[in-house]
Amino acid sequence: MTDAMIAPGPANRRDLIRSRVTDLRQKWTDATPKTRSRVQIGALLISVLVAYNYSLRTLLETADEQTPLAYVSLVPVIALALAAIRARPVKREPAIHDRQVDYIIGVPLIVIAVTVNELLPSRMSALFWVYRIDLLTMPIFVAGAVALIFGTRILWRQKLAIAFLFLAWPWPYQRFLLGLLNAFTDLTLFAMRKIAVVTHLAKPAGTLDNTLFVVAHHGTTFPLSVVSACSGVNGIVGFLLIGSAFAAVVKGPFGRKLAWLAGGMALLWVLNLGRITFIFFAGKEWGEGVAINVFHPFVGLVTFSLGVVVMILLIKPLGMRIDLGVARTEASVNNGPKPVPDLDNPRPRSRIALAVPKVYLALVVALVAAVVLGISNLGLRTYNLVADVSGNAKLLAYIGHPVVPTGWDVRYETTYEWAKPLFGDTSTWNRYIMRADAPGPLHTNIPVVADVINTPDLSSFSAYGVENCYAFHGYALADVARVSLVGGITGQAMSYTSQAYGSWSIVYWIVPVKMGTSTNYERTVLYVQNSNGGAQLTNAKTGRAIQNVAGSLDPQDLADRTLINNRTFLVAYAEKLIEAQSAESSRQPSPSVVAGSSSEST
Repeated sequence: MTDAMIAPGPANRRDLIRSRVTDLRQKWTDATPKTRSRVQIGALLISVLVAYNYSLRTLLETADEQTPLAYVSLVPVIALALAAIRARPVKREPAIHDRQVDYIIGVPLIVIAVTVNELLPSRMSALFWVYRIDLLTMPIFVAGAVALIFGTRILWRQKLAIAFLFLAWPWPYQRFLLGLLNAFTDLTLFAMRKIAVVTHLAKPAGTLDNTLFVVAHHGTTFPLSVVSACSGVNGIVGFLLIGSAFAAVVKGPFGRKLAWLAGGMALLWVLNLGRITFIFFAGKEWGEGVAINVFHPFVGLVTFSLGVVVMILLIKPLGMRIDLGVARTEASVNNGPKPVPDLDNPRPRSRIALAVPKVYLALVVALVAAVVLGISNLGLRTYNLVADVSGNAKLLAYIGHPVVPTGWDVRYETTYEWAKPLFGDTSTWNRYIMRADAPGPLHTNIPVVADVINTPDLSSFSAYGVENCYAFHGYALADVARVSLVGGITGQAMSYTSQAYGSWSIVYWIVPVKMGTSTNYERTVLYVQNSNGGAQLTNAKTGRAIQNVAGSLDPQDLADRTLINNRTFLVAYAEKLIEAQSAESSRQPSPSVVAGSSSEST
């Protein structure tokens, strides 16, 4: 047997690996700055795409929706453009070459992003998706990855582009900005009623719904509804995003920048009035099908693009200029003559110093963190049952649409008015009795009681929790467990005992729900009373993990075994109830469609 056929031993393999690593390091050192930059940029983009694969996909989905947040999907693209503009320094920067500083800054930022996305979903339940915490952590992860891969100096240079990513977080728009901009809906409706009277293209329907207009086409009338998404709010939000990016690279007085932004929003609103008027005209001349199916899908994009182009062209006439951040020489800055080169004694060419001479460990840390984060990010798809991609609630309020699993019947029992001081003046506490009336996936000989509290004040549930209520009435807590329900909802399962009232098994959860055009929160508490002989439960099985938090139940004890059985049943029942609530919500018509007609929103 020849030496070539002998497999290399451990020592030879280590030497071979060292040799290859040394070759790679030498190739990296000898590579041109452009090649190094391309490798670093590629690694950064791959890390972000892997870490936030589902979050970025949901941003793209919002672009196709008729919502005021449709243009939020442009934020990552705009951030990339800002990063490209600031790719070269515009002034002298500190020569930071200490990799320890890069790791001290970058690693904690990445750890924060990974920790939040790994731990908070189970603790915040569906509210993690409602608040879109995943998008809130994206710029934090990007900042950490930039610090590791490019260095702290580049992180400081790209601070504007990274900070711009925070504008992809939809919750502040829903909580603050859209509430203010929705006033444009009333203004738009007022203006369109005036335009309709003057142009005779449409006329207000004259019903309680002031968003409804009637268009006549060759003797046939059909209604069109101007809802908030079509009132110009989405165009204004879109121009704020794009205009803010331009304002960051435009040089000029701050007051002129504000005037330019305000003028752009006003122009977009006026163009939106023209868009709606054109839809009315198309409906009157060519019919509902042409107006809605042909022109409506793209006319808004055309008017928005036209408005942005007009405002860009007005930058120079308003005495401002776009600064693309091209580095200027010291002579040009000082307005002095350029130095004359000494041909007899040329200056030796200096080697370009690497801002990040070693990136091997940094790439490994960033990519491993991206994979870990990407796996948990992909798991956020489960929230699709209870909230859409913008974090808006999808479930209808239970107090308005009570449902039960198959084979069960629900009966309204009572309303507790005394609880309003606790949960708010607009809160509602209803009690429902649920009984099995036919064979089904779940069956029991005892009723399931549901206490549903609906309120816009989420914090009131923390102030007046279920645990405090039963402790106040003299019950002893036997155990507390955390359970993962469908739709990413995290519930609590508890068992209480009392000599006077017997023992109870409880499962409760909190979800955001739709109340008209706003979002409220509902806490649903399911409980059954344990009879002396134990409840006769069938199919009390669930594949959901039940994690004990406090106390414990002994399966060998008869009384505890009854509590365990009832807890398992309630968890399975809660899953079926949430699924029934989701199915009922999907059957309800969209609020943008006028009931009883084939109209579409404009």
